[in-house]
Amino acid sequence: MTSWLAALAAFGSSVVLVPLVRAISLRTGKIARPRPDRWHRQPTALLGGVAIFLAWVIGLAAAERASGGSLAIQWNLLWGCGLIFLVGIIDDLFHLSPPTKLIGQIIAATLAIASGVLTGFFTPRLANPDLAQLLNILLTYAWLIGMTNAINLLDNMDGLAGGIALITAGFLSYIFWSTGNLSWLTVALAVCGAAAGFLIFNFPPASIFMGDSGSQFLGFTLALLAIVHQPQASNVLAVLGVPTLLFLLPILDTTLVTITRLWRGQSPVKGGRDHTSHRLIAFGLSEKNTLLVLYLVALTVGVAAVAIEALNYYLSLVLVPLLILSLVLLTAYLGRLTVENAPDPGQAGSGLARVVMNFTVRRHLIEVSLDFFLIGIVYYLAVLVNFGLSAGSQLLQFFLATFPHALAGTYLSFFSFGVYRSVWRYVSLEDLVRYGVAALGAGSFTAILVWLAVRPQVEIWKVCLIYALFLLLGLAITRYSFRFLDHLSVSQTRLTGERVLICGAGDAGEMAVRWIEMNPGFTYLPVGFIDLDPLKNGRQIHGIEVLGQPDQLDHILESRSVAGIILTQPFTSEYPDIPLLLATARAQRCWVRILHLEFESLID
Repeated sequence: MTSWLAALAAFGSSVVLVPLVRAISLRTGKIARPRPDRWHRQPTALLGGVAIFLAWVIGLAAAERASGGSLAIQWNLLWGCGLIFLVGIIDDLFHLSPPTKLIGQIIAATLAIASGVLTGFFTPRLANPDLAQLLNILLTYAWLIGMTNAINLLDNMDGLAGGIALITAGFLSYIFWSTGNLSWLTVALAVCGAAAGFLIFNFPPASIFMGDSGSQFLGFTLALLAIVHQPQASNVLAVLGVPTLLFLLPILDTTLVTITRLWRGQSPVKGGRDHTSHRLIAFGLSEKNTLLVLYLVALTVGVAAVAIEALNYYLSLVLVPLLILSLVLLTAYLGRLTVENAPDPGQAGSGLARVVMNFTVRRHLIEVSLDFFLIGIVYYLAVLVNFGLSAGSQLLQFFLATFPHALAGTYLSFFSFGVYRSVWRYVSLEDLVRYGVAALGAGSFTAILVWLAVRPQVEIWKVCLIYALFLLLGLAITRYSFRFLDHLSVSQTRLTGERVLICGAGDAGEMAVRWIEMNPGFTYLPVGFIDLDPLKNGRQIHGIEVLGQPDQLDHILESRSVAGIILTQPFTSEYPDIPLLLATARAQRCWVRILHLEFESLID
């Protein structure tokens, strides 16, 4: 029970300390002023990390004191957390350069490692203990420093870093509680309390920011807690999966920002408004809805992280990678969106970054890489369906023995049947047919290669038939995902757009709707059609209803609160009384525009 006291004490201290720190920050001029590369729009107090850190320490001390000595906090393991906070507060006050901050992070990680915080990932997997220990140390450095900076980068919108830190700390608390580790449970609960108290004042519109002192402290402490959690060493997915899933959102955000900025020739370490959160707003969400979506993502991957050890191992091998692939696809889509205060994506950077990115795009390496994971997930699922969960190790042995042949056969089929010819955003029914042929080819090639090389005792044709069906489904979902997200984006961005009526419910009217959907800059929201043909009344085109005939225009404009009318060329040539239509629109204070889709000759 004393462990939970840490959360209550930290929360109460945070609620008291944050307003005090905010007042001191405003009085001393330690504020974050609005800048083009920052999201906030008014001067805001900056030193919220001081309140978070102090509340965390108070929570730990209160819990330890209340336990009467039965709860021993391993303070020596937390010196690195104190040092990283010190580096952050100095940066908030005096603006350290990135190399200087990195040196401070390395020293903090060194303190943690010297105190005994070390992953044991390589120890049971390498025969040479010295090499295993060296690799464990390097991996721990990379993890602590990488996640510290990932959370720091994630602190780009009111309530985001604090909320994600609270969710992550909550799942870590559950993990420590379920394993009976009261000492680390106390540390994690103190983080929960401190972050929750701060979030009250940081939720949009924020009255205080955590600054680098808060984001670096939270990132380092949470990364340290993920390292000290040691699941069963034989379960590779649990060892790697739990920390990776808990930090998947900041990892993907950091990856997205790094890749897109290198493509534009910018520094990945500088501030900017091109993070995942900003791209979701460009997608059409409000600031609060963006936070809720990202919180939901963090909750989803957190549930997956804690479920890894509870799920059947062989089932988790497909469910967890499937979740990661879904979020990677969403991240890839968001990377295409235009965001404010970012250079034109067409203005690619120079030097090595541009060469690498051009090679990556032209050779379809991104699509090929995503398909590597898709093939692995789909093929494993086919093997799982064929063998069943009761097969145990036999299932995994067959998969590992035949997966290289599935890769070779599938990529051979993909390149032979032109899977990589189409642009994902514009896939059509013709492409779906191509995917079907490629999936059948992949199943056939895989079956032949496996039969020739492995001579399995199972019916390989049955496995490969299931694989082909699942692969077709996977190709359709991944390729059509961009079109589906485009549709959602259009729906979101036009919720507050101008309501328009389209005259002409024929081919030209249908094309007008698609033209509007393909060009979000129009910000039009079609609310209905009018047409000369009374038989079309009540029918729908792309979910938009035909509301009536031109003689009902006055009533339609008034009842539907229409801001404008779009005329299609066939309608203007068939309807004899265009002046009456214009007069009706003028009386209802509606604008009228005509859509021209035609070829203009420049050279005869």
